[in-house]
Amino acid sequence: MSFEHVRKEHQAQGVIEIVDAQVLQRVVAGSQPAVVLAAEGGDFLDGDMQRLENARRGGLVHLQLVHYRVSELGDISTERPRHGGLTTFGKEVVAACNRLGILIDVAHATSDGIAQALEISTKPMIYSHGHVTSTAPYWTHGGVRARAIHAPLAKRIAQKDGVIGIWPLGSQYTSLDAYVRALLDTAEAIGAAHVGIGSDMFGLGGVTVIPGYEQFPMIEEMLVRRGLKSDEVRNIMGANYLRVLEHALTTQPPASPT
Repeated sequence: MSFEHVRKEHQAQGVIEIVDAQVLQRVVAGSQPAVVLAAEGGDFLDGDMQRLENARRGGLVHLQLVHYRVSELGDISTERPRHGGLTTFGKEVVAACNRLGILIDVAHATSDGIAQALEISTKPMIYSHGHVTSTAPYWTHGGVRARAIHAPLAKRIAQKDGVIGIWPLGSQYTSLDAYVRALLDTAEAIGAAHVGIGSDMFGLGGVTVIPGYEQFPMIEEMLVRRGLKSDEVRNIMGANYLRVLEHALTTQPPASPT
């Protein structure tokens, strides 16, 4: 589906597209529905940087570098690595995302690829959906475990003001309560300002403890009952993502007040 087709659908439905920091701020201050255009994997770039620039002009503001195949950008966590992390082009894409105002997402990337992106990026990034492990994941560990992010890398993302999204995979968390405990454990390890809900709502094949948005108020209530402060709950429920997205979209320093 092309950006043009998606944008026509949004216009017909009266949905605002968040294309820059100003629109984001206006949306957060108001009450109209809005969307972020994202791509899960940079495969569509086909090694051509101009395609990234065109996609940004078309409204793309969130790019997950890799997805389900070892690509022109780099290795993925569930396949034998071929590039030692990111390719030269993948590293150039990270720098270009900073320049163009695109949020970098390192979900599905290998530990080497995540570490390289952290070294290059001058802006916070996210690991949008997965889980954190104390031992380093490797591609032979199987789909779920290989998809994890190693705890030291999760802390490095947090130290650069980024966010770790915890996915609600049903084979890992047998109940919503168990999932909330995972959110709390991650918040304790890296700070509540760096944790989010990585719902992956249409990507988990129905094996999820968050099948719909009706679970979100329940998650919020559980976090409050577990003793989190109201601002910490708000951050985990989405404000952390909005903060990092705004930082990514801000490609020039704000004007000095007059």
